[in-house]
Amino acid sequence: METRNTKQKETIKVILSRPENRLHPTINEIIKMVEKEDNSIGQATIYRQVNRLVKDNILKRIPTKEGFRYDITSFLHGHFVCQKCGRIIDLYDKNYQVLITELENKYSIKIHESNLINEGICEECNGKV
Repeated sequence: METRNTKQKETIKVILSRPENRLHPTINEIIKMVEKEDNSIGQATIYRQVNRLVKDNILKRIPTKEGFRYDITSFLHGHFVCQKCGRIIDLYDKNYQVLITELENKYSIKIHESNLINEGICEECNGKV
């Protein structure tokens, strides 16, 4: 079933696409961003539209110990989640795409979604361990 682009969904996409908002926000942070810009969009609509954006592969849902965070970056990449401060770092590497292609060829499959999540301690927290 094809979903239609609604004004609310487009508004959320535009807000999350801004460089200052690409910090892997939680759903509560997304709600605050959207309400600040357009207080006519209710929380239930924001939840529903965020879920649709995830289903449409526009947003990625990143599981963390505190709950989900979201990423609108469409370029194939992985994530690093700091176990101490919760910071999420985007991991861009051309070899990631190479690995996906090799797996597709080796197993005769087509990968539509990939979630590489690494956990550990970030550089800032490393001295605090």
